[in-house]
Amino acid sequence: MTANDSSEHPKLNYSKDDPGQLWEEFCDSLKRAGNILRRPETPQDERTIAEGYRHLLRMVRIGFENTFELADLAAPQLTPMVGRMVQYEGITSDARYLHAFIDGSAAHVIRGTRGEAPLIEFGTYNGKMGIHDPSHLLGSITEEKLQVGSDGRIEVVLSPEEHSGNWIRTDAETRYVMIRQYASEWDRLTPGRFEIARTDGATPAPPFDLEEIRDGLERTAAFSNGNPLIWAGISDYWANFAVNRFVPEVDADALTDIAPPSGHHFCCGYFDLGEDEALVITFQPGEAGFWSLGLASYWYETIGYGRKESHLNSGTVNADPNGRVRVVISQSPPPESAGIQNWLDPKGHQKGTMVFRWSRPKSPMPDFECERVAQESLS
Repeated sequence: MTANDSSEHPKLNYSKDDPGQLWEEFCDSLKRAGNILRRPETPQDERTIAEGYRHLLRMVRIGFENTFELADLAAPQLTPMVGRMVQYEGITSDARYLHAFIDGSAAHVIRGTRGEAPLIEFGTYNGKMGIHDPSHLLGSITEEKLQVGSDGRIEVVLSPEEHSGNWIRTDAETRYVMIRQYASEWDRLTPGRFEIARTDGATPAPPFDLEEIRDGLERTAAFSNGNPLIWAGISDYWANFAVNRFVPEVDADALTDIAPPSGHHFCCGYFDLGEDEALVITFQPGEAGFWSLGLASYWYETIGYGRKESHLNSGTVNADPNGRVRVVISQSPPPESAGIQNWLDPKGHQKGTMVFRWSRPKSPMPDFECERVAQESLS
């Protein structure tokens, strides 16, 4: 794997005469990442800056894991992409994500138990954002065509050669695989459990040496410097023209092409509210296998990850008798007298991205009406 912006970074060097030199150069190479906090586009409120420091540290952790710990393509591993301690890329807490890096010129098999998530997708990509350039969906299988054994077990083959059963074609350009599982509530559901392996008997890499750790640190620095800029840039994109409103689905461009999964459509906007203001959102969802509405910080970390008061979906929504949905984003819940039963708590954030996912739809993306009001007017 190669980082998409590694050419912007000087090579890190290891010296036998000074074993600490490599570490010092690695730390020096991370300094540039902090410049994102100084950008005029970056909100300068204390919460955004504090979360920015945390985000940079998280990117170092994620970068090292993705570019070094998971870099042995002869022995790929399916691991959780996010969790309660780390979220990025605007993920939803309604989903469980697994990912692995692969060599698509070789054959692989994913085996495991289907689990109980209503929606599931196995997708292959030509890269992962922040590590490879570009990153586009190449092939996929969803629950709609997935063949499952009577015992609940499944097998998905990823290979250049055609295969019977569940099969996704890969080639030398295929470098990344993701498994997404969606459910409106996970409290009583068991997620699928999966493992991946090459089928050609490739020998796992021997214990790493100094050159490999040097290369891993170099690529970690490249990811840590580059990835925050990608997602802050997407926040800037929405903040420039979609304030307190949703923008209907548009063709992907250089900033918003985020390699969406199959059968998913996105509608986004940017909330910007005073401490005593609220945003009232009204829409009438048609028929879809699943939909969700969530919030992301400026750094595209999920706001209130796993907290029911900070995201809404097709299984948890309280709709009006006519099917209309009304939601309020505000720092405190609306009073009962407001008649709005759905509240999204931004957890102190006054700005951020609103992400609406419309999955496996039979109806068009709904239209959204948004009104910024004084919080006290809701009473």
